[in-house]
Amino acid sequence: MNRRFVLAAQGKPAVSLRTIGPEDQEDLRSWKNSNRGAFFFKGEITQEGQRRWFEGYLGRPDDQMFVVESEGLRAGCMGFRILEGAADCYNIIGLPAAAGRGILKAAMELLCSYIRDAYACPIGCKVLKDNPAVGWYQKCGYRIAGEEPDQYRMELDLSCFVPRPYVKRAPARR
Repeated sequence: MNRRFVLAAQGKPAVSLRTIGPEDQEDLRSWKNSNRGAFFFKGEITQEGQRRWFEGYLGRPDDQMFVVESEGLRAGCMGFRILEGAADCYNIIGLPAAAGRGILKAAMELLCSYIRDAYACPIGCKVLKDNPAVGWYQKCGYRIAGEEPDQYRMELDLSCFVPRPYVKRAPARR
């Protein structure tokens, strides 16, 4: 079962990644449905579909989904799963309230720092070629490592990656 924790990094902007719980399911479903054009699955996620995904998620210890927070603002979500010895980052969603503030980039730096410390494996993602986030991933230190007709395989370029110091702690009690 996935354990709950928070990763917190100081600096500008201060950012934290809080592992999701049952209380986050509806927000995740809404955020994904609102941004489904940028993802491989284009269908509408139902409440039942979200519930089934969450039940499966709880049983996958190498699959972590986080809510991104910064100074009281819920800025979006991001996750990773370990597949075939590598970290696959997925469901990176920034909310409009966080746009242009550097919060998601700081959160991605934090996520990659944690993955390097906890798993010491390559870090990458798959991105649709028509997704405007391709450039954002490049600003976060990813490079295009391969391509298929409709997507890029991107990898974190460790030659330019600067780890972000963080602390890992238990989540606040609700």
